[in-house]
Formats: sequence, structure tokens, C-alpha cells
Amino acid sequence: MPTFRPILRLVAASAMGVLFSLGALAHGGSHEPGGKVETRNVSASDTEAKAREYFTDTVLTSHTGDSLKFYSDILEGRTVVISFMFTTCEDACPLINATLQRIQERLKDRMGKDIFIISITVDPKVDTAPVLASYRKQFKAGAGWLFFTGSEKNVETVSGKMGQVFDKEAHLTALLVGNTKTARWRKIPANLSDAIIAAQIQDIADGTYD
Repeated sequence: MPTFRPILRLVAASAMGVLFSLGALAHGGSHEPGGKVETRNVSASDTEAKAREYFTDTVLTSHTGDSLKFYSDILEGRTVVISFMFTTCEDACPLINATLQRIQERLKDRMGKDIFIISITVDPKVDTAPVLASYRKQFKAGAGWLFFTGSEKNVETVSGKMGQVFDKEAHLTALLVGNTKTARWRKIPANLSDAIIAAQIQDIADGTYD
């Protein structure tokens, strides 16, 4: 399972004109929310172009077997809640997914419209599209909760863009939430209550997050 790098390499500065810091949030790591967002004065078109250039259109495969471009098809124009997982994980992943299930219910009126949960496996050799399709049923994932796999190279590329490194021994305990329309990103510890997390997601989606 991947962990957050201590500081994401000026992702927003180089990609979107936004800077966010991703503290180490694996088991035993800090659970401080942190990651204050700073925005620069850039145009919407510049922001979008830089975001696409940074995140790339690396192709991932959805649980339905569709090939989708990471930025253009998955991220662009949406508020996304990104979680990295793998189906054979027996500790952190089920707990985080259970939290996401409750968040999905709280945000049901917006799920699949402007808010999407994006779960990306870090074990693509095992977690094929059919495996993910079966796995998501355990958590009653609706239309707005998408699971992705892909070639090992592509999954590693996407993970790297999100500040991740592969390490199944260290389970991620944070969610990465971003509004690609406003270039606002935030890391949220997954051990917070689903009510608090859902409220923060809505604030980011509505552009009211400080």
C-alpha cells in the first residue's frame, strides 16, 4: 500500500498554481490535517492546462473494464476523493472503505454528479477489473464510486503524481480530496468521523473551504 511522501513535490506549483503539503499519514505517521492550500493568481485556462500536463492522461481501467484517461476522464471538472487500496488488504483498507461507504450515503444527492470517490488499486496484477467489480459490491458502491486498475507502469505513474510510493507494509490512512475546477486540494485523515469528512468534502466542492 502506498504512503504519502513527506512533501509532495510542489505538485500544485508545477501543475495548477496551487501548493499543498502531504505529510506522512501511514500507520504510525502524523494524523494532523495539515496541508494548507495556497492559490496563485492564474487564469482558469492556465490552471487546467497545467493540471492536465502534470496529472497526465495516463490510461487506467475502471471496474467496468473501460479505459479512461486519468485527468481528462477521471479528474477534470469534478471534486474527487482519492483513495489507494488493494482487495487482499485485511486491515486499513476495509476500514477506510467502510468510512467511504458511509460518506457515500451522506453525499448521495451529489455522488456521480459533481462528487466522485476514486479508489485505485496498488496491486494491479491481482486486482483486475472483474476482481474490483466484485469487491466494490461489499461496500455497496454506487455509480459515483469508481474503482480503477491498469498496467503496473500506469498505476505507478498515477500514484507518483498523487505523491504516493508503493509500500504494502504501510497502509494509507488519509484521503486526498480535490476540486479540479478551483484547484483546491486537501488531505483528510480517514480516521476522522464520516460526518466531518463529508462536510469537508462538501466545502471543497462548494469552494467554501478555507
